[in-house]
Amino acid sequence: MLSVLMAFLLSACTTGTPSPDTAAVPDEDVVMERVESEEATFRVVRLVDDLEHPWALAWLPDGRMLITERPGRLLLVDGEAIDEVSGLPSISPGGQGGLMDVALHPNYESTGWIYVTYVAETQAGRGTVVARAKLDGTALTGLEELYRQKPFVSGGRHFGARIVFPGDGTILFSIGDRGMRDPSQDLGSSIGTAIRLTLDGDIPDDNPFIGTDGALPEVYSYGHRNIQGMIVDPSTGNIWSHEHGPRGGDELNLMRPAVNYGWPEITYGREYATNREIGGFEQEGMEQPVTYWDPSIAPSGLALYDGDQFPGWRGNLFIGALAHQKVQRVVLDGETVTHQESLLADDLGRVRDVRTGPDGYLYVLTDASDGALYRLEPVE
Repeated sequence: MLSVLMAFLLSACTTGTPSPDTAAVPDEDVVMERVESEEATFRVVRLVDDLEHPWALAWLPDGRMLITERPGRLLLVDGEAIDEVSGLPSISPGGQGGLMDVALHPNYESTGWIYVTYVAETQAGRGTVVARAKLDGTALTGLEELYRQKPFVSGGRHFGARIVFPGDGTILFSIGDRGMRDPSQDLGSSIGTAIRLTLDGDIPDDNPFIGTDGALPEVYSYGHRNIQGMIVDPSTGNIWSHEHGPRGGDELNLMRPAVNYGWPEITYGREYATNREIGGFEQEGMEQPVTYWDPSIAPSGLALYDGDQFPGWRGNLFIGALAHQKVQRVVLDGETVTHQESLLADDLGRVRDVRTGPDGYLYVLTDASDGALYRLEPVE
């Protein structure tokens, strides 16, 4: 059941204020005039400057944008105006964690709910939390915590934290392995899993591990290392996800209930220090990735392009790459990857999030202390 966080409402706590230099820039701030790719020619326009490690992007129905910054700020972008949104819960920034994903309820116009993931801290350690609230002007109100990682642990790595809505009245979100590996194979922990709840935070009656001895009933799938990209294909209902491998072995997966994705028992990645294999490459009862990347591209953010601005990209996946500092275009034939193309390699920096906008353009967030929001626009 829901628990209302009155203490969080009273604190309305964030860790700072936007940089005085953070600002929307003119629409015609073109940073790349013409980029030739295999299926499209486009330009790159910078929309917002000097973001501090932005993590995610969402659009309100009126066209305004919400941008999360990992240090603990939520920004409301309205044309050239940017406001910091107050009323956030107590957030524990540090390492790879802080304020992370933001997503609107599928029926936002009637409910007003905005969902966020963030890292909180207790005496037991830190963990991923999912909450929701409503936007009143530039303040969040009615904050409700829906779920927190079980258990909280020490460390600053692998929080997962991506959100999707499969369209069946549920919310699905990821929790990373927190750098601990073995809990990803423990159904009694939510570490290294994807969690499925109703939109109000209850456990759906048809979750796959209800009634399984020792299993948390909220677990949807397990054996994950660190999912930082998920998307639902509206034409098929398929849920695509990608996750970080260690030294190589980043994976693209189809998310399905009750499936064990293998980490750390199977992986195509290797130990950082020794380059030795971790477990094996396959094992009965453990799912193989649709494809994987070796060397690692460090994927974060995932979009399925279904807009009208780039007809040649329709149905393709677009993946942000942190380590390789690019956008990876992935061509699908059903559930098979048939081709890939690297876009903007080393041009913009570390790509944290990629989204298809309601206007049909492709949007890119870069992860840096002076990160930015960019829009890809077609040119003749």
